[in-house]
Amino acid sequence: MKINLIKVVLHILDNNHQEPIISTKELDIEKDVSDFLEKHISKLFNDGDLKKAYFDTDKNEVSDMLHQLIKDDTMFLNVSTGLARRLFSIMIQNPDIPSGDVVFCMFEMEGSRYFSLIKLNYRSSYIHFVLSSVEGNINRLIKQKTALPGETQKVDECMIINLNSLEMQIIEKQYEICGEKEFYLSKYFLKCKSDLSYIQKMKVLDKTVTKISKKYFDENFEKVARLRSCLAEGIEESNKIKVDQVAETVFSENKDIQNEYLQEVKKQGVIENTVTVPEAVTSGKRFRTQKLKTDSGIEINFPSHFYNNNDMMEFINNPDGTISILIKNVGRVINK
Repeated sequence: MKINLIKVVLHILDNNHQEPIISTKELDIEKDVSDFLEKHISKLFNDGDLKKAYFDTDKNEVSDMLHQLIKDDTMFLNVSTGLARRLFSIMIQNPDIPSGDVVFCMFEMEGSRYFSLIKLNYRSSYIHFVLSSVEGNINRLIKQKTALPGETQKVDECMIINLNSLEMQIIEKQYEICGEKEFYLSKYFLKCKSDLSYIQKMKVLDKTVTKISKKYFDENFEKVARLRSCLAEGIEESNKIKVDQVAETVFSENKDIQNEYLQEVKKQGVIENTVTVPEAVTSGKRFRTQKLKTDSGIEINFPSHFYNNNDMMEFINNPDGTISILIKNVGRVINK
């Protein structure tokens, strides 16, 4: 997808200072800056932690600022300044929230105009420093405490809003607020409601299988293995996961347990029946492989589609209650 940057500004939110360092001028969009931001924005749209969010009341300060921007994009600098100050006021009261630079962008992509807030939390790194003396050069390592995440590193916090449809998406992390871990970005900064992210939804599906398996089947590992295989097949075939098909596949022997599973995942926030999988996740290995560990300490990693393929491996329930795992058609074994 082609991203065309229109406006960019960077503000410094370092809670070692009493005030944010606000830029009074937009950033020149040079090639290095453009490449850096476009790569991060592209990755954000395919991040498994990205989730939909929405303002649930008419009276909302952030929403009002965004509507100003929609009406008049010359308000970009004013709006970014107001949002940066609002964010910093929360950070300075809650020291667990990390310092960082916040980049505001206006950009076009696939016929829509977007506004984004990207918080680049500081990371420690090392640089060299050359000290010249009469005896020659002395090369030293210096710890740099305000390094930004590189092009290949993950951004922890962001807000992206489609200025045409007003659809908002966020990525956020929990930090300690008044003694409790909370999502401050949605609760205190945006004051909005949010759906579960894709990764959170997958965790709900996974943990609910484990919970019900423990309740009815004495933590039968086959239920979890069947779930992972079902998720991998759905991702491979259509980039979508049907929750009712997951229930039917994993708990095929009992309709009542299937219904209990569906009710439980809805209670945990997975409301829709079809979960769409981001492109970045489909190309990864998250559900393509499974890892089992026996009580005797043996660990086995295998492709998820091997679970239902008796030509490759077989799980055998023995009369004494133990389980044998038979690995078949192995050409050679390699030490790793």
